[in-house]
Amino acid sequence: MLGRISVIFAILFISICVYAFDSDAIRMYELRSEVQANLYAGDDVVYEGEMQNLDFRLSDFQVASMNLHELMLLRNAIFAKYGYLFENEIIFGHFEQFNWYVPRTDDVSELISDTDQWNINLILYYENRLESCETESPVIDEIVGFWHGNDCVGSGWSKRYFFYPDGRFVFRESQMDGAARLRELSGEWYLDGSHLVLEADSVVYNMTGEIVEPYASMGSDYVIDNGELVYSELRPHDVFRLPLESYFEGGELEGYDYPVLPDMRIGYGRYWRMSADAQSEHLH
Repeated sequence: MLGRISVIFAILFISICVYAFDSDAIRMYELRSEVQANLYAGDDVVYEGEMQNLDFRLSDFQVASMNLHELMLLRNAIFAKYGYLFENEIIFGHFEQFNWYVPRTDDVSELISDTDQWNINLILYYENRLESCETESPVIDEIVGFWHGNDCVGSGWSKRYFFYPDGRFVFRESQMDGAARLRELSGEWYLDGSHLVLEADSVVYNMTGEIVEPYASMGSDYVIDNGELVYSELRPHDVFRLPLESYFEGGELEGYDYPVLPDMRIGYGRYWRMSADAQSEHLH
């Protein structure tokens, strides 16, 4: 797995040009670009001790392939980086193998950053729902369609899923996030109780390009401009288990004077079904 990643990222930063930022910002944006494109960032923290991955917000895909033990270690890595002294021998023994771990305190609460808290909440969300969710699961016909990460469309599409009736899916990153290297993930989908299982067999990355200041309607801190979209097969396939919660079938809702779109939580985010036909040309 690590060998495959290294090949991707060896290509990723060839011929990058950066301007309009100071040297500290350049280094930070380059690292963030690499970490956020790495589907295995969570695994790399747990097994390789790559703690710089926790300097940025993790995504659903970076934790949704991990088991309960791995998620527990990933969450505790956030406390370990500040020198938390674990009483649990298993947790202590795991982090003791890394040179960066220096246990020295039993209270790191004042050191937890906003990014740390985001990652703690994300990981806990998956830990608490790994086996099942306390919610009525939608059926396949209710999943098929185009799901958008906002209930309206502004200057471009937000994060979105296409779930096709033949069992294929496509995930695409927000068009307003010009900093994202990982642009598309696709493969097979199916339901397993209260979880959506995605077996990804291909990915599209935005390679090379120029890191520039955001422009137009871009909502990211920087934009990777003039990059090249590169398709890559995932061998073996990567399997992600995303909890499904709070499904609403749409229709009349108190407080609204118009019909409301179906919506539900897919993983840590909320999505609205803009169309039951994922193949509609105007959605692509």
